[in-house]
Amino acid sequence: MERVLIYYSLDGHTHFLAEQAQKLLGCDVYRLQLAKDYPSKGFAKYYTAGRNTVLRFPHTFKQPLPDLSRYEVVILATPIWAGRVCAPMYSYLKQAEFAHKDLYLIANCSGGDVSKCFSIIKNMKHDGHVRGEISFINPNEATFGSDSARLKAFCDAVLLNKSFQ
Repeated sequence: MERVLIYYSLDGHTHFLAEQAQKLLGCDVYRLQLAKDYPSKGFAKYYTAGRNTVLRFPHTFKQPLPDLSRYEVVILATPIWAGRVCAPMYSYLKQAEFAHKDLYLIANCSGGDVSKCFSIIKNMKHDGHVRGEISFINPNEATFGSDSARLKAFCDAVLLNKSFQ
């Protein structure tokens, strides 16, 4: 069963999760890269990211989107901004087709409720079957010890194509 992990990362937390998951899954990885990057620090970073997410600002990407035809399983990893799917991932979801795909969702945030993010994805993508979801709070190398077992259990479910809650 072919798998691909597709993610967007601004601060590196989602990139870290994608690296860890790729080690456990041995899957292909595709990083969404914007044609025009967000500001990297300060007020402009948070203002622009939050505004674009709340207003569902469309984004364009540097490279063509991945061809999903050879994959049966798609893992989507996204940061949560303003309590929602980040604007770049939202833009990707608007363009992507997941017909006959099993979807697994990974989200990270700085705290708070993640259910709205997962609900948005599930409501947008009726063409795929969401089999599992997991969330983390600002994962990084120094803090990941306690979360590594959770990610391993999630990835084991992905490898067996089983549901995960």
